[in-house]
Amino acid sequence: MSGRFIAGVFIVVVSVVAVALVWVGVRDYESFTPPVATAVDRADCLAPDIAAALVSPEARDSSTALRPEGSGYPPPDFSPVAVVRCERGEASDGGLTIDAVRLEGDIDAVDDAFREQSRRFPANVQASCAYRHLLPAGLWLLDDAGAAIRPTWPTEPCGLQEQPYVALSQLHEASREQHLVAGISSDDAGTCAESIGLLFETTTETDVDRMAAHDDTYIRPLTETPLTTPISDVGRLQVCRYSTEPPLPESRSRLSRQQSTDLMEVASTAPPAGPCDLVAQHIALIDVLRPDGSGGTRMAVELDGCQRVNLLGQRQLPAGVIALLLQ
Repeated sequence: MSGRFIAGVFIVVVSVVAVALVWVGVRDYESFTPPVATAVDRADCLAPDIAAALVSPEARDSSTALRPEGSGYPPPDFSPVAVVRCERGEASDGGLTIDAVRLEGDIDAVDDAFREQSRRFPANVQASCAYRHLLPAGLWLLDDAGAAIRPTWPTEPCGLQEQPYVALSQLHEASREQHLVAGISSDDAGTCAESIGLLFETTTETDVDRMAAHDDTYIRPLTETPLTTPISDVGRLQVCRYSTEPPLPESRSRLSRQQSTDLMEVASTAPPAGPCDLVAQHIALIDVLRPDGSGGTRMAVELDGCQRVNLLGQRQLPAGVIALLLQ
């Protein structure tokens, strides 16, 4: 069997909790069209896979969330007039809700974005790809009769195209229908993984200088990853706290929406971390997700020691953020 392996196609920042990669100019790909989506009578945010992903976002598997059943390429005769996005919400009494959010605006731009051809490496190319993209748990395009389809997000080699996210971000909320999830509070912290890997290492001045000399792989601007790293549009973040000796879960909590936004704004603008010779005994893990379940960047924070954050590079956090995560 013939084939070729492309070495060095991607630069993977292995020290970063959210795996980052840079495509360095390879243009060896093929275009394809996914199967056509199946139209149904209405948008349904209570579909089992959507509800499960919103109630327990930490348990969602990115590998199975890319092509939900029935989703696909928009049919040629389907003309959307609105979008329904399913979100994790909150009732007035603090209960967890699943919200069906109707979005309106430039729907033609959204339709065009989801009609882009997907791209992938051809069969004779082998490439090692590592990424973590979580798409909205439930996203529907609606026509003027109320019929709905779930569009498949167009791909590119080792990733997802950004244009659908850009087009969706320009829409405005027209209405919101909330469905109460019985017996679960919006403050519910969910479950955390039972163990963690090696997330931080000590660094010397030489290490920091060497990383800074290759700053494209050391600390990347978060504006390069808007789909996977929400900041101002982040949802209520789950904080899982672990001890590192031995690495066992200690506690968990869920931040408020404002606390989550504040955390991301501070973390995303924090300066690069300096040398560190302390080993943290307590670490927090956070999956950065929007209310609709999209995102996927995973960041780790040292709750003691040097108090660094791994967020597309090692950054130095202020004490106030650490205090927030210890609550």
